[in-house]
Amino acid sequence: MKTTWVYYAMLALIVEKIVQHVVVTLAFYFNWTNIGAEVVVNPRVLMVSGAIVAGAFALDLWGMVARRRWAVPLAMALSLFDIVGEFVAQGKIAIVITVSFIVAVALLLLAVAYRRQIRKPVAGG
Repeated sequence: MKTTWVYYAMLALIVEKIVQHVVVTLAFYFNWTNIGAEVVVNPRVLMVSGAIVAGAFALDLWGMVARRRWAVPLAMALSLFDIVGEFVAQGKIAIVITVSFIVAVALLLLAVAYRRQIRKPVAGG
């Protein structure tokens, strides 16, 4: 199968998600700029879940590079988790749209598109 720009865009967004979750986890750990006061959920819960999600995104990156079948569904699930997580962390429906939210939505849409690409039958084959 030909590798498309969608695949490379997914890899870039997954790397961004790994970096973002590591930085946010560290921010909660060190309470940079009093970040714990900005969320409605216990900051320790967010710190631990952020570390787990960073690890899951790292696993997903490996799975994408190794072309594992489970990698695309995992990217979709992690993106959905991130999207829902924004609502939970902010504690309201009318959330502030963050870069994290935009990247999660973009990754979800790219994962859906990529899944369709890899399921298409090859023409002339």
